[in-house]
Amino acid sequence: MKNKTASTTETPNPGTDQLQAAVTATVGTADAGGSQSIQNLTLLHSARLSQLKRTAATLKQQYGASDPNVTAAEAAVKAGSARVAQMAALHQQASTPAPLVSTPGWALQGRVFSSTLQPVQNLTVFLVDASKTFQQEYGFAYTDSSGYFLLSFEGTKDSHASAPQLYIEIANASGKPIYLGTDVFSPAAGSTTYQNITLPAGEHPIGNPPSAIRGSAIPAAKKKSQA
Repeated sequence: MKNKTASTTETPNPGTDQLQAAVTATVGTADAGGSQSIQNLTLLHSARLSQLKRTAATLKQQYGASDPNVTAAEAAVKAGSARVAQMAALHQQASTPAPLVSTPGWALQGRVFSSTLQPVQNLTVFLVDASKTFQQEYGFAYTDSSGYFLLSFEGTKDSHASAPQLYIEIANASGKPIYLGTDVFSPAAGSTTYQNITLPAGEHPIGNPPSAIRGSAIPAAKKKSQA
């Protein structure tokens, strides 16, 4: 993003599509150089963000918080922060190795972020069908400190069996669903899918968790039952 009050030095500002294309190419070829390129861009934009923050602070001190230039500078800082967080997430994606997957099986991995693109820990990720029924055979996974999760399915003996339409659902540490994907997840045998998931602002509960998840998958529920 350009802002004349922030800096007179222009830096590359690739769009989301360009960054995602770079990630796809990196993941597909296991190119460490591609991952390094994304990291370099992240560092570049981090430096630019620091400059934007200094400019905003200086303007605010000189002209006060209500000045239009200060408002514009603070908006540039907010947008720059979001871009750096997005690029950091894409770098994590490019740097994440694909798990070993059996020929009839598949894996779904990714990271879960808050609406401000911060990683969220101790969430439960699982799959449901179109009627929101928990697909127990695929298991569930917890997110770690980086928001990472991994669902791995070994496959079935019936090579002609097709999976139902699957959707990703996420429950918080209190056992309340806070996310339900709208895109169909269609795993292909022998493949790994990576998804970055951004939770809606506020992370408000959207219903009750499946009974099979409530008692065994939720970290908070497990701790309570063991107390």
